[in-house]
Amino acid sequence: MKMYRTSRRATGCEGVAVVYAIFGAMVAAGMVSMMFANASNAVQQVDLRKDKVKARFLAEGAADVASTTVADAVANWNNPPELGTMLVGDEEVTYSITKVGETRSRVGPEGIQTLIDAYEITATANQDGRQCVVNRLVATETTPIFQFAVLYNSDLEILPGPSMTLGGRVHANGDMYLGCGNTLTMDTNYVHALGKVYRTRKDGGLAGGTVNIREWVANPYDSSEPANFNAMLSQSQFSSLGVDSESGYDSSFTEGYDADGDGFLDGPNDWLPFAAGALERWDEPSGYLGGSGHTVLTGEHDLQEASTPNIGSIAMYEESEEGSYVFDEGTGEYVFAGAGMGTHEMGYFHENAGLSIIVNEAGTDFEVFGPNGALTNSEGTSYHQLVAASGALNLNSVPDMRQSESSNNHTPVVAINMALLGQAELFPENGLLYTAHYGMGEGTEAKGVMITNGSELTGPLTVACEGSIYVQGDYNIVNKQAASVIGDAVNLLSNAWDGSKTPGSLPTATETSYNCAFITGNYESESGRYNGGLENLPRFHEKWSNVNCNISGSFVNTWDSEYATGDWQYGSDRYEAPCRNWSYDTDFNQVGNLPPFTPMVVNSRQVVSW
Repeated sequence: MKMYRTSRRATGCEGVAVVYAIFGAMVAAGMVSMMFANASNAVQQVDLRKDKVKARFLAEGAADVASTTVADAVANWNNPPELGTMLVGDEEVTYSITKVGETRSRVGPEGIQTLIDAYEITATANQDGRQCVVNRLVATETTPIFQFAVLYNSDLEILPGPSMTLGGRVHANGDMYLGCGNTLTMDTNYVHALGKVYRTRKDGGLAGGTVNIREWVANPYDSSEPANFNAMLSQSQFSSLGVDSESGYDSSFTEGYDADGDGFLDGPNDWLPFAAGALERWDEPSGYLGGSGHTVLTGEHDLQEASTPNIGSIAMYEESEEGSYVFDEGTGEYVFAGAGMGTHEMGYFHENAGLSIIVNEAGTDFEVFGPNGALTNSEGTSYHQLVAASGALNLNSVPDMRQSESSNNHTPVVAINMALLGQAELFPENGLLYTAHYGMGEGTEAKGVMITNGSELTGPLTVACEGSIYVQGDYNIVNKQAASVIGDAVNLLSNAWDGSKTPGSLPTATETSYNCAFITGNYESESGRYNGGLENLPRFHEKWSNVNCNISGSFVNTWDSEYATGDWQYGSDRYEAPCRNWSYDTDFNQVGNLPPFTPMVVNSRQVVSW
């Protein structure tokens, strides 16, 4: 059977359908073409937005770097750079920093001065022809550590034997232990402990004597202000009033005392619990018109921590994963290995010193460096030669029975005559003098520096040392400059000191005055082991009985001693205590009067961005 293929003519309706089909195909093709065009445009727009976002990201990152640069510069007493760059891969982003307006000053309710500066940051980034500019206004707030008479980052103990007068703001970020063999007078409107206040000894037992604390006034440095003092009673003083207590009128007195048994603590012989009673006992005097406040505050009064700044390292060199120095076993010294190629970096004060004196391990010679580690001055003369010719330096030793044994009772020091140093025009231009020894040992092997003939300084000065500092004689009392000493331990020697002390002997001190701030180490007291307290934070080595030791400055303790680790002991051939007339140097209330390289708390905050 054959199969045949048949055909027929298209009808009119079918022709129209064909036309529509062709037209639809053309429309669809156009739409596809438009879709491809739109897609291409969209890709271009995405790329454009991506470039803009990347440029914005880079500019924001550069602005962040600039903000950090501002804070770091201010913290290190430098002006921020006007221009800078940030490199991300192959992309270089530029930024500028411009100070806006004048420095403003804010004085807080406790008299702490903070400097406020504003900086405008402009960061510009380019990405494949796309540019993004980020503007930011940042403010830095700078508060110096030396605006406290006493600042301890942990527990503070003040337990002198002889009478002691202490003025200025006293703050502990831990507990505070107060007592005296005679009378401790705290002439201040600021006695603060983030923990609690006790009339006991941290190393065990009650603390006796009389502790008088001034009622609050707005300006305790103004002699026209009323000076009313109330005692923080010891257990025996409290008992003489018929009040039983664990340790006196302190943070342990939590229940109060109802003398007449009426159920209220408002009678003439009643006592409020310490947390509430301290607010009344050391508030402003009756009828005072100069404001209101409270001298004694603890953590129970919602007291806030006094933030301590990052005090730069006093180490000669410290470990660093991206350091530039390595220790050379052959020479026994650190040598430059290349940026980021070493295991150690210079400590903060060593790196920034205008004059550095480094003693070799044998203690037979020293090297002297100028600014930025230079061995010679601008005329090509070595600093070592200049110092040697001046007679300002010699290698010596100090009899220190706290750090020594009878068989080895001398601590090696580099002795610096400040008057001769100034006369030889070697006084550091930036006001920072640094000293250290190779082969620093602890305890009986500790080493240090001795500062002599410093009654008149050539200019503002901070002396920093990796080890012990011995300050001999009146210091900074003529044409007073802004001065500080920063070391593992600070030792004060009187005008009578001649270095002849021997085991079993105790030379007699004469009245001596020191105008400087201290940052120094100690160790924590524990049961049966007292660290000497604030009264011995600067260490003594003579018979000071009934002799005045006058200090105007600031006392800061934020670390444990690493090298000068000998225990505190009283009497024998160690020392006998002076009459301590210690006060805060009110010149430090003005930031412009602070010693060079005073550690600063610096916060940088963004005000506005556009």
